[in-house]
Amino acid sequence: DFKNLIIMSLNEGQLPKSGGDASFIPYNLRKAFGMTIIEHKNAVYAYYFYRLIQRAENVTLLYNSSSDSLNKGEWSRFMLQLLLEWPNEIKKEYIESGQSPQTIESITINKSPNLLLELEYKFDTSYNNSALLSPSALNTYLDCPLKFYYKYVAGLNRPNKVSSEIDAAQFGSIFHLSAQKTYEYLTSRDDLITKDVLESLMKNDVKLQSFVDFAFNNILFKSNDDLKPEYNGQQLINSKVIVSYLKQLLRNDIQYAPFQMIAMEKFISEDFPIIINGKKLNLRFGGIIDRIDRKEDTLRIVDYKTGGTPETPANLEALFTPSKKRPSHIFQTFLYASIQCKKESLKVAPSLLYIHHASSETYSPIIEIGEPRKAKIAVSDFSIYEEKFRDRLSLLIKEIFNPEIPFTQTKDIDFCEYCDFKTLCKK
Repeated sequence: DFKNLIIMSLNEGQLPKSGGDASFIPYNLRKAFGMTIIEHKNAVYAYYFYRLIQRAENVTLLYNSSSDSLNKGEWSRFMLQLLLEWPNEIKKEYIESGQSPQTIESITINKSPNLLLELEYKFDTSYNNSALLSPSALNTYLDCPLKFYYKYVAGLNRPNKVSSEIDAAQFGSIFHLSAQKTYEYLTSRDDLITKDVLESLMKNDVKLQSFVDFAFNNILFKSNDDLKPEYNGQQLINSKVIVSYLKQLLRNDIQYAPFQMIAMEKFISEDFPIIINGKKLNLRFGGIIDRIDRKEDTLRIVDYKTGGTPETPANLEALFTPSKKRPSHIFQTFLYASIQCKKESLKVAPSLLYIHHASSETYSPIIEIGEPRKAKIAVSDFSIYEEKFRDRLSLLIKEIFNPEIPFTQTKDIDFCEYCDFKTLCKK
């Protein structure tokens, strides 16, 4: 017996408890043979409830009016029964928690003199010989200047997660390494790729699987041995998909052959001196090209894509205009093409090879440009666009280093969905 009694969570479904115990014996059989049924349990709950409150002087019963997975937001039947049958006055009170809408202030990082110096130390080769402005960094700035600051200036990175599951980035990396091993094998004697050698390899499933196994060992399992990986079910399916992608790649190259393989997974860079606010900065652009091949007077800069769909920018300005639909992969390939144009007298053709679209005999990975609902032009000679692209690139660089333009959050909330910093940004 208690003088003062407080009973919490007196919601219907909590007291009495809803539902019955899981049983293989149906309700009717339990009732017929005198076994415990839900009505008996409710009677037991009622007995203990009234037995508990019968000698108390002050009884406070609490319930939650909000509904969730556990509560219905309704009074317990015992509370309703007390309201109807209790002879004494029952005092009812409603308590609400005060809620005020939270205002999320936008985040702005002003470019103070110290921050500008930090930018120079990060990207000026005069201070840091290994400094590099990659296409990924520039694409990040175009998507969200604040994300660029967090990742490339402040040096924040998400922790690496160890998982046996393959995400889209790992899948792409495994395919890239598999393709590299495939063409290293094809060019081990001669860098001229012919239809015969491609057709012969495409029929050799064991060899193609060995290239994929090698890539899985290196990227997913972090192993350098040549043993057959022990795949789980999902990994085995992915390995077979990558083998089929390799065949798709070979099939597309059969249509293009003969051609000369120049390089695979090649790092290229270019020093880019620029004067900003009267001060000279020595920047460097660069990155890794998946593949460079040559046919006649054309040098193709090829970037493999295992996902997504081919895009066609209306013009060069579309590559520099922040938007979720901005073709960032084309920006990257154009940047590589502009670097290569300075090194080559051949025509440079930037290309995006979408593996799952490459089965058509008429498919060409060379990037096209043109307004919607108008004829598209294949960029088979990037030198035509190089000067205009570099001019627009210079404006972008000047914006990044402009002390009057702070690092701000993106205005397009679609960029925030999978951002590594959205909990920090709170947008």
